[in-house]
Amino acid sequence: MEEVVPGLLAERYPPAQAKFKSPLILAHGVWSGAWCWQSWATHFCNLGWESIAIDLRHRSAQNPMGNLDLGFSDCVRDLVQVIRSFSTPPVLLAMNLGALMALKASEQAKPSALILVSPLPPGNLAAARSRPQRLLWLKYRLLILLRRPLRIDEKDFRAYFLTPLSENPQSTISRQTAPESSALVREFLVPRASLDAGPLSCPILALGGSDDNITPPATTNRVTEWLGGEFREYPRQGHWLIERDSENIVRDIHRWIIQKLGEKILLAEFS
Repeated sequence: MEEVVPGLLAERYPPAQAKFKSPLILAHGVWSGAWCWQSWATHFCNLGWESIAIDLRHRSAQNPMGNLDLGFSDCVRDLVQVIRSFSTPPVLLAMNLGALMALKASEQAKPSALILVSPLPPGNLAAARSRPQRLLWLKYRLLILLRRPLRIDEKDFRAYFLTPLSENPQSTISRQTAPESSALVREFLVPRASLDAGPLSCPILALGGSDDNITPPATTNRVTEWLGGEFREYPRQGHWLIERDSENIVRDIHRWIIQKLGEKILLAEFS
């Protein structure tokens, strides 16, 4: 891990042969960390991208008990700093609550392109909360109201995040979850952050699984249309879209970026 901006660590995946001017920034969601991007970052590196998977502040490596005071706006400020730290605007790829953070950060600092994986809708565009959000709120609300960092139960993570297929190493994934600040858990279960600037200027791609019961495809599609972006739905996939078939999805994202940004994103020797 290395520091990308003061106080913020990241895992860097340098390609054997870099092909693009823009780095690819990967931002995770709740109860997760930079570790969740290992498979995708490896695939992106093989395609010539410098991939940088950031850790939100106070992940397990920095503070095993989480951080009581880490809030949504703190994470947005960190993402803004990361975007602005590069001479060429990066491509920002974010998941879950991290996708909502990426949307808010992109109002202030402009990435080259924005890819949202199983994104939570902003508060001003959200419909009724999903059933998993309501159930998790009922279960964890006391800890949230007491402002205690909490880790999601393994069985809840399996039930609501993962695709229930026997061949998936679900126990391995769910046991890597990190304690999360109550403020971020609350934002995940009861989204309040709203977009102020309206549709963004950079190209936007949103991805969702057909079996996502936290952010259903219809919700993601509606928000994407409002943003002026494109939506792609993947069959037999749940909320944790990075769980399986990762190489095919990564190649879809890679082709979309090239299609939208063209030669201007390529290094001189590849243009």
